[in-house]
Amino acid sequence: MPRPLQRNRDGKRPKCSPCERSSRNCRWIHEIRTAASPSPVHQVGPLSLTVHDFEYPSTQDPEHALQDLQVARLFRHYIEELAAWYDLNDSKRHFKDVVPIRARYNPLLLSAILAFAAANQHRTLGDHVYLDIAEFYHYDSVRRLISLTDNLDRLPIGETLAAICLLRSYEIITQNVSSQSHLQGCYSLLASREIYLTADLLSAGYWNYLREDITVALIEQRSLMITLSGQNAPSESTDDLDFANSITFLLGKIINRCLSIDSPALEPLEWEAMKADLDNWKSSLPPSFDVIETPGLRKQSNFPSIWALRSWHVSTLHYYHTAMGILWLAQPAAQPLKALQRIDDVESLRRKLEYHATEICALAFSSESAPVWVNAFGPIAFCGPWLRDTQKQIEIADELKKWGKVTGWPVALIAAELSPPSATGR
Repeated sequence: MPRPLQRNRDGKRPKCSPCERSSRNCRWIHEIRTAASPSPVHQVGPLSLTVHDFEYPSTQDPEHALQDLQVARLFRHYIEELAAWYDLNDSKRHFKDVVPIRARYNPLLLSAILAFAAANQHRTLGDHVYLDIAEFYHYDSVRRLISLTDNLDRLPIGETLAAICLLRSYEIITQNVSSQSHLQGCYSLLASREIYLTADLLSAGYWNYLREDITVALIEQRSLMITLSGQNAPSESTDDLDFANSITFLLGKIINRCLSIDSPALEPLEWEAMKADLDNWKSSLPPSFDVIETPGLRKQSNFPSIWALRSWHVSTLHYYHTAMGILWLAQPAAQPLKALQRIDDVESLRRKLEYHATEICALAFSSESAPVWVNAFGPIAFCGPWLRDTQKQIEIADELKKWGKVTGWPVALIAAELSPPSATGR
């Protein structure tokens, strides 16, 4: 089941920015049981402070909606540009090849695609027309979620979880990283059901939701919103996808154990066991994951010129280095240390943390993949501050801003945290 947020526990509901901006009554997903089903009308609610004198096509009949030129363009934008974000570690490309097919008869999934695609266009192009479209289909998606979860036994869980992943990205890029007010309760209903992870859309949605959860947890330096049970642990690794999912699961467990505000410090034996799991995973990687060093690959860079063969190799290694960094921070002292020993110990820790941060940034720099950059925002936000070289700090902050413009991701706060004080006026 999802974990409650570890901060701001004042009993108040978080506010949904689009609903607040549009003067709507924000209906929470945790009120699902008493909410009424939406009626299949075109205009589902006010979309902005400006009254629209036109309507956007309803997705109640997806095939009819796709006859609209704007809808079709957004649908194609998702397929051609955004689906790869979710297929980063998926050789079967469920979000590119399966999700669009399911969306042709699933109104919720089509609305989620349109909301996310329009939000991305708004962020990258700066056209406010896309924001109106995004808010329209986001609100429509939320109403459809409320309706669907009235009958969990008949819920198309694979399509629904895929839609939740898309809507979570929508809420991040239109509001802020922490904004997931509509989706936490809905995921809790899905998580209460037994999920068998195989090579299907449900599994693809699960791993994507977990990666999104990891990204936000790393940025906010807290535990995940969900717990990880052994039931969903990946089986023995046999191909690249298995190795990617295995390190995702291991990192999630380490985050929940080490970054939770309520967790006690690790005991030596527990730390050794977690470290052994990471070491065993690393030693079992096939040669295809080995990085390649090419001096001068990135001109005038303060980072090593290293790269990997595939985008999923980069994201997988990012998670490994992040997990190692967290474990080094959580390592218990073997014995009481004298002052001089403590100095040596602190300096050794700094070198280890800076090494992992450098590897993460260098691999991200060498990649030309937007999916890699999106998945790297969490590891960079958490590990980037370990860089001590001012030029490295400036370089990574500048790159983050470029990636933010390409992807539409809100990276300003992350970049500001990584910039040296002289560069930000602090």
